[in-house]
Amino acid sequence: MDKPSLRSPYDTLLLEGGSLRCAFTAGVLDAFAAVGLWDFKRIYAVSAGAMAATSFLSGQRKHFIDVATSVVEDGQFIRFSSALSEEGIMNLAHLFDHVRRHHPLDFEGAKSAARGREVRFVTTDAESGEPLYLDPVEGNWLRILWASATLPMVTRGRIRVDGRWMFDGGISDALPLQAAMDAGAKRLLVVRTRPSGQHIQQSWMDFFATYWYRENAAIAALYESGHHTYNLAVDRMASGGEDGLDILEIAPDEPLKSDGYRVHGESLWADYHHGLAKGLDVVAGLRT
Repeated sequence: MDKPSLRSPYDTLLLEGGSLRCAFTAGVLDAFAAVGLWDFKRIYAVSAGAMAATSFLSGQRKHFIDVATSVVEDGQFIRFSSALSEEGIMNLAHLFDHVRRHHPLDFEGAKSAARGREVRFVTTDAESGEPLYLDPVEGNWLRILWASATLPMVTRGRIRVDGRWMFDGGISDALPLQAAMDAGAKRLLVVRTRPSGQHIQQSWMDFFATYWYRENAAIAALYESGHHTYNLAVDRMASGGEDGLDILEIAPDEPLKSDGYRVHGESLWADYHHGLAKGLDVVAGLRT
């Protein structure tokens, strides 16, 4: 990665997940990369945000949007006919095979850029329901990426990493503000994939999951109350900071076009350019 040309006043970059909504995140990060704004002490990334973070650290601009557009348009990644199969609606095996063959990630470049800073990808322990903050430099980077994006009942249910079964960190800690604060974060730049202040409700899939996991009270509880936990974090960020904490949100102005499962390439590109514009607004503000 090029030597930074613009210093960040923020010590921590936090990336919300959101599957294909992270086209917006990729746009923000590509704006940062274009001016060399990347000298964050720590990066916390959730779900597809971890994929965007990897492309950012490796210096591969437009990687996320190119991959997302390719797999959406090939008709093999999102298939409702596969909802009851092992892979689920979203075929992560196809996604990562596509990345390997057509858009390989520079993992060595990402590891090199990550050294000397704290990089954590969030997953969920499939037995205890506890959030796990994994160091991809010290672990299997690709396997951790896969685990971070594995949603029960949407993709392959869980992934084994270093002897532990885990799945998407967005289930246990979708906005890991406290984890970043506990690590020493004081000034956070948070890239959202929902409009600032927007609350969520328990979805039909969350409701179904509370029954599906009824024999594991810890996992069932995540689906039962996860939207409350998320909304509390949203309200916390809306305050702009507390007890010496400074938070700047970069969020879309309206719900993203790439939300949901019926997504087209033009929607991804529209969200990417929205994120690019938002990222450049932040850059312009830092230069004044």
